[in-house]
Amino acid sequence: MQLKNQEQEVYFDRQTVTLVEVAKFLKNAKDYVGDNCRLAQWLRAIDTLNREADFSEFANDPVFKVLQNEVKLCNFSSRYLMTVDMSDFDRAVAEYSTKMDIAKKMLENKEPLQKIVSYTGLPEAKIRNLK
Repeated sequence: MQLKNQEQEVYFDRQTVTLVEVAKFLKNAKDYVGDNCRLAQWLRAIDTLNREADFSEFANDPVFKVLQNEVKLCNFSSRYLMTVDMSDFDRAVAEYSTKMDIAKKMLENKEPLQKIVSYTGLPEAKIRNLK
């Protein structure tokens, strides 16, 4: 299926949407055990992610690795947020703190305000408040 506007013009001719009833595939999964076509692989990968089972069978395929990462982002599990998103936050806080320390040292050494702004990327107002 391709997405179309009210005038039945295709929005983007390189994009299609395929609807698959995974449950029907899984109901007859034993019939597809040896099937390594891409569609069967996709359905097995989706099922594995839905069951939160071992995904190592698909780990070497870059497309499925992207799928796995996208699912992690969509799930917003507290464990994932705490390990990934909070580490980004912690890194940003540490970087900001380092910039503030550098700015303080530069002020103590009587460096010009524009030089401090250039080196740290901090706004002038923040640097002025350090005095």
